Amino acid sequence: MIAGKTWREVRMVGLAYILILEMLAIPVLMLWPEIYADLQRSTLFRSLGVDWIKRLGSGISQRNEEVAYLNWCAVMLFFRSTNLVGTAMSVLIGTGLFARERESNTFEFLLARPVSRSSILWQKFWPCALVVTVPIFLVNATAIPWSWTLELDLPKWELFLGCVHAASFTLLFLTMTMYLSIVVRVQAHVAAIVGAFAVIQIGIYLTQRIRPYSLFRLV
Repeated sequence: MIAGKTWREVRMVGLAYILILEMLAIPVLMLWPEIYADLQRSTLFRSLGVDWIKRLGSGISQRNEEVAYLNWCAVMLFFRSTNLVGTAMSVLIGTGLFARERESNTFEFLLARPVSRSSILWQKFWPCALVVTVPIFLVNATAIPWSWTLELDLPKWELFLGCVHAASFTLLFLTMTMYLSIVVRVQAHVAAIVGAFAVIQIGIYLTQRIRPYSLFRLV
């Protein structure tokens, strides 16, 4: 019953999540031929002094188009879309898991049910975990037929491993947000804490000398 209620609460958000990921993926895949031609002419990445941007630019502007396309998909499908949107979705869903129950005065009702607290926790968690992870696999799988229209291909096993990595990262944020939702009473406060943490971590990642201390280095 608890899992069913949680699923009904998050299913429409999950559908919107799928649509957002797909809408972000299709343009960058379909425009690849024009983008690749521009990258071959551009010297922008070589002139930048930021090491990780230079390496990124070197990967997506390779003379071998198949290699360049693989790097482009890695950057656009994972580094940009699933990690950023997936993190945002994890925070959005996780903030209300328990804090919303307190605000609506239904938290005591949950605890009064004849089930253990660990069971309540699990039944609230797994529907949300499916919502933040399954779309990553579904949307990135559609990148394979979209790539065929460009007469290019994506390696299925490596794409699956990338999805597993991205899904694990979103689960990390979901778990962290869910924990805060348990210990912090106000939903808005949970969102503010996790949001501030994510912004600080991204800022650290973009600063070369302290980048090793950023959680986003995992992506």
